[in-house]
Amino acid sequence: MTDSPYTRAATDARTALIPTLVPVAGADAELVAIGERYWALAGFHAEFGTAVWCEKTAQIETSGWGRQIYAVAAAGVRAVVKGVACAKCGGPLSLTSRTAFQQLCDGEEQVCVDCNSSLLAAVQVVLNPTRKEKREQQREAEAAQRVIAEARSRWHQQQLDEMVAEYPVAFPSVSQELPVGGIREMVGALALLRYAPASDPIRSVGSWPVPLHPDSEEISKLLGSLVRASLIAIHPSTPASAVVWEPASFEDAVREAGGDLGEIPQPKLTHQFYPTLAHYFAPIGTSMGKAVEGLDGHLTAALAPMDMTADEQGELLMVAHELLVAEGLRYFDHRLEEVRLPAVPDNHAARLRTAMGKVAECRPLGEIYNLVWRVTRAAAEAAQKNPQAPRANLSAHALNQFEGHVQRAVDEPGWEIKPFREIHGLGLAAMTRTLFYNVLNVHPVETDLVALEESLPEPRREVYAQSINPPPSKAAADDPLAQLLVWLSTADSWNAEDVLGVLDDLKQARSDEDWFDGRILAREAGKLLDLYQRLTPAVGIRSAVLSVLAATEMLLHPVSVGEEQIASGRWIAAKIVTVLVPETADSDA
Repeated sequence: MTDSPYTRAATDARTALIPTLVPVAGADAELVAIGERYWALAGFHAEFGTAVWCEKTAQIETSGWGRQIYAVAAAGVRAVVKGVACAKCGGPLSLTSRTAFQQLCDGEEQVCVDCNSSLLAAVQVVLNPTRKEKREQQREAEAAQRVIAEARSRWHQQQLDEMVAEYPVAFPSVSQELPVGGIREMVGALALLRYAPASDPIRSVGSWPVPLHPDSEEISKLLGSLVRASLIAIHPSTPASAVVWEPASFEDAVREAGGDLGEIPQPKLTHQFYPTLAHYFAPIGTSMGKAVEGLDGHLTAALAPMDMTADEQGELLMVAHELLVAEGLRYFDHRLEEVRLPAVPDNHAARLRTAMGKVAECRPLGEIYNLVWRVTRAAAEAAQKNPQAPRANLSAHALNQFEGHVQRAVDEPGWEIKPFREIHGLGLAAMTRTLFYNVLNVHPVETDLVALEESLPEPRREVYAQSINPPPSKAAADDPLAQLLVWLSTADSWNAEDVLGVLDDLKQARSDEDWFDGRILAREAGKLLDLYQRLTPAVGIRSAVLSVLAATEMLLHPVSVGEEQIASGRWIAAKIVTVLVPETADSDA
C-alpha cells in the first residue's frame, strides 16, 4: 500500500518547517543542551500529522534553570524556520515553543522570539545572576548529598557483608549431636516449624495470623531461647534493622567520625537482635528443606511423653498450664475489647493472672471461656445501665466476679459449667495447638490438667549422673544457702513450679500501694525469671532453679522489712525457701 499524492505533499510541507537550531551567543553549554533536547523532533504522526517529539517536556531535567522549559530552551538556542518570516517584524521566524511549531504546521502565522515580550522577560529571569548563584548552591548541596548517599550505601553493604559472614546458612554434619533444649523450647521450636507461613526462611514471627504464643510479650523471649539453644539460627537475610549494631546507625557513625565520610567506622554486630523482626532457619540436615524435616522429626521424638522422665513430664505439664493461662488471659482481653471496655488496670493484672492460674489447674479451657464470657457480659450490661460509671471500674468489676467464679469452680468440683468450643476469630496459638494436638494428642479446649496428668504414661526412670550425695565442702559448711543447694540437688521433695510461682507473683506485684519496695522486688524477680529462661535449655529445669536461688545473693538493693533493711536477694531467697522447705515458713527470714 502506498501513500496518496496528497498525503506525501502534506508530509513534505511539514518537513520543510522543521527548524534549524542556532545556539544563542554566549549561552551556557547546559542551556544549549537543554534547548537541543527540547527541540529534538522524532517525526510526524502517520495518521494525524502532529509533531512527535523525542522526549516529553516532563522528562527533560532543567537542572535548576527554571520551571518553564520553553523559556529555558529559548535562553540556550533559537529554533529558526528557514524561508518563513515573523508575522510581526518580517525577520526570520524563531519558534517560541513546541505549541507554536504545531500551530505553524497547521497554517497559522507565528511571531519570533524577539517579538514576544513575555518570553523575553522569562528568558531574563532564567539568566538572572542571583538565580545562577542559588543554582550553584543547589548543585553543591546535591553533590554533597550524592556523596553522603554513596557513603550510606557502602555502609549498608558492609552491614550485609557482616551479616553473611556472622550468620552463614550452615548445616552441621549428620554425626554432630543434635541440639537439646527444655520442653518449653522444644514445643516452641516445633510450633515455629509447623505454623510458619514459609520456611525459607522463617520470618515476621511477630505478625503471624496464628500467633506463636498466646501471650505476645512472650514471643520475643521464646525466640531468644530457641536461638540460644541452637534449635534455630539467625538467617543472613535478616534485615539490618533487626540487629543491634555498633555504631547503632549510619548517622551515629558519621558523628563518631566527626563528619569525615572517609573515616566512618565499619559497622560491627553486637550479637543483640530484635527477635520478632529477624529471619530464622533450622540448622539441621543438609539443606533448608531437609533441615525443617530433620528438626521436626528430632523434636517429635524428643517430646514423646512415654520417653520422658518424671521431671520432663512435670515440665510438660507446666508448659501446658502456662499456655492455658495465657489463652484464658488472651480471651479475657479480647472480650473486654469486644464489649468496648478497657483492659484490666495494671495494678489488678496480678490478681487476674493468679485467678486464671488457679482455675486452669482444675478446669478445661472451654469452661474458662464460659466464665470469662459471663463476667464480661455482666460488665457490659452494667455499662449500659450506668453510662456515667468509669469504664476502668467496670473492667475491675468483671475481674471481681471472675475471682468469685474461679473460687467456686475450685471449691466445687461438681459445679457444672457448660464448656465453650474454640472461639471463632480468636483461634488458639501455634504452641497451644502443637502441644495438645501433636504432642499430647488431646483437645486443648476440652482437656483439663488433672485429666492430662492422669493420661500421661509411666515416666522413664531417670539415671542421675551423681547417685551419691557429694561431700559438703568447707565453704558449704559455713554458708547456709550453699548447704541448702547441696541438699536440694539430690532431694526429690520439692517442685520447681513452686519457685517460679513465687517469682512470678513478685514480678506481677508492681503497684502494691502499701509497700513501695514491692516495685524493687518485682524488678529483681523479673531478672531471676529471665535468668531461669536462659539457663533451662542448657542445664534443665531443676538445675536452672538452683542457679536462680544461688543468684539471689547477687541482688543487693536494700528493702525495708519493718524497721530493718535487708538485701532484696535475701528477701526473695527467704520467700523461695518457704515453698521449698515448708517447715521454715514460720521462722525468721
